[in-house]
Amino acid sequence: MLKYYKNRVIFKEGFGVGIITGWKNCHKIYQSLTEENQKKVASCGQLYSVDGINYILANGYLNPQINTYILLKDSDLYKEEKADSISAFEQFLNTGVLPFTLKFCFSKEDLQKYQEYFKQHFVVLLKKDLNSFLSSFSVFPENWTEKKEIQEHTITNIKQFPSEITGFSVRAEKVKDAYERALKLIDVYGMVKPSSYDEKQKELINLSITVKNEDLHKPSIVENTKITEREIEHYVESLLKKQRAMDITYTYGNRFRDFKGTDQLEYMVNTLKQEPYSRRAVAILWDPILDTKTKEVPCLNLYQAIVQGETLHLLSYLRSNDVYDGWPKNIYGLLKIQEYLCDALHYQKGYVNTITGSAHIYERNFEEVNDFLGKHKVSFCEEEERGYFVIEVGEEIVVQLYSKAGVFLKEYRGKSASALRSLCSFHVSNMDHAMYLGEELAKAEMALKWNLPYVQDQDLTLPKVKKLEK
Repeated sequence: MLKYYKNRVIFKEGFGVGIITGWKNCHKIYQSLTEENQKKVASCGQLYSVDGINYILANGYLNPQINTYILLKDSDLYKEEKADSISAFEQFLNTGVLPFTLKFCFSKEDLQKYQEYFKQHFVVLLKKDLNSFLSSFSVFPENWTEKKEIQEHTITNIKQFPSEITGFSVRAEKVKDAYERALKLIDVYGMVKPSSYDEKQKELINLSITVKNEDLHKPSIVENTKITEREIEHYVESLLKKQRAMDITYTYGNRFRDFKGTDQLEYMVNTLKQEPYSRRAVAILWDPILDTKTKEVPCLNLYQAIVQGETLHLLSYLRSNDVYDGWPKNIYGLLKIQEYLCDALHYQKGYVNTITGSAHIYERNFEEVNDFLGKHKVSFCEEEERGYFVIEVGEEIVVQLYSKAGVFLKEYRGKSASALRSLCSFHVSNMDHAMYLGEELAKAEMALKWNLPYVQDQDLTLPKVKKLEK
């Protein structure tokens, strides 16, 4: 029996071939076979990413009666070589070179045995040739190995720090910084729980990530991740394409641009063209007629464009988001949609925001995320959007609030840090600024109490104390 992804893979007891379909829907592929050919299939499943090859290896050892692989070469949605999972698996079978990080305790001998056997027992086909190949193929009753057990890497010292449970927020100028901060939050505060993919996950509920000023054409994320600029380009293009590839359950572009005959992108443009203040520039990617009857459903569910002044902001809702592997591509896709809307409507680009119900990283990536965060100093310091404070000390502490542009907004007076804290905190939107304000108010209170000179952002000058002679 399958152990990994058992709810996502068609599996039958007995000898037969395993069909690996890449992004194409494995159920549709299987149903397209003749009745006689279906009898020759022991398993049929998808392979979304290079990391997924680990689970094919694991299930292969647990089910050695699957002794031939058929790889559907035309099955991947994205043709970027590095992202092509079918090509990566073919490369491993041909050369033994691992294009992926091992997630299980396979010895060199295990991998060599697997590779040497299946090097002789796999075929790469186009989907259109699958039935004719199986019609001439004879299933042979042979277990390729006697070993039927594998060991998983033991992940220890998983800590979850106490947190607010829901309503997490990340804001940053660039995608790179937002990505690092989001991973840090999930890694430290994520709840460890099962997932639908037979592995654990760390999850945050309701994570909002805002990117303020990314250059879509010079993606900051490629500076320090395995994600390539070409991979991003392919994904971005797919979000605006109306066409849906055959045997793919859905694509975001198809649902966005041709949802039951409606081009929702053009609807958003026309809505804001007629009423720039409209709140109805919304596009949905969730189809309740289809998506309540299958497990292959879109993670990205909604877009909304809102105009304020001469600036267009884009918001999105994701029911589920693999932040480590998925979010970087998601955000650049949204930046592309924003660019299209701004060009069509002649607005400046504002912020792009993703709001995710379940923001998570998978167990397969726990160690990679830990290593990634260890190599980067993740800072949550950011500019205060609500303005800045000027603090002076006279007969009392005077705190003046100014906008980022230097316009005076409000003044507060008091004799203690605690009294002013309750008045000023409403104008603070990030923790870094709050800690700075607390530090300055404490210094101001000491200066007032002990009649010391106070200058904001400078240390207090304490009077010299003469040493007492014995």
